[in-house]
Amino acid sequence: MSEDQQADPFQDLFSLEDRYFQEGHALGVADGARSGRIEGRIFGLEKGFDKFAAMGRLAGQAAVWEARLSKQPQAESKEASEAQSEAEAKVHVPSIPSNARLQKHVQTLSALTEADSLSTQNSEDAVSDFDDRFKRAEGKTKVIQSILGESNIATDTAPLAKRPQRKADSNMEDFTVPRTRG
Repeated sequence: MSEDQQADPFQDLFSLEDRYFQEGHALGVADGARSGRIEGRIFGLEKGFDKFAAMGRLAGQAAVWEARLSKQPQAESKEASEAQSEAEAKVHVPSIPSNARLQKHVQTLSALTEADSLSTQNSEDAVSDFDDRFKRAEGKTKVIQSILGESNIATDTAPLAKRPQRKADSNMEDFTVPRTRG
């Protein structure tokens, strides 16, 4: 008798479970790596958007303060003053009294939030620099609000992810059935 005939004819059946396990594991690892990259990319885009939206709110507030600081009464013609008074009747933005300290803080805030100088690179240094500038810009905003006596409600700069969510939004999947306690 040859060695092949002496081998157990059921050996392939006994190792069938191990073979399918190995095949399934390899497919799962490959699919998981692909899904992980996709989910990581989406998460990164969401976080980046939240950060830049918050910085944009600060930049907008700086622009408004700059406009209010530079708003000086000027000698104008009668027609120009009538057109300006009509525009101001629609939107009234009060001017801020000239203050050198306030002007310096607003200029610094504007420089910190300047979009062209913000890096969109995904490196440790770029992210650290952005976070540092964002914290400094938030601090300048609080100082300016304190000087002007304004509240911080209008300039909520908390990233969207840090804001409290409604109870219904807490579950990522809307098709799940609530569990009953038993």
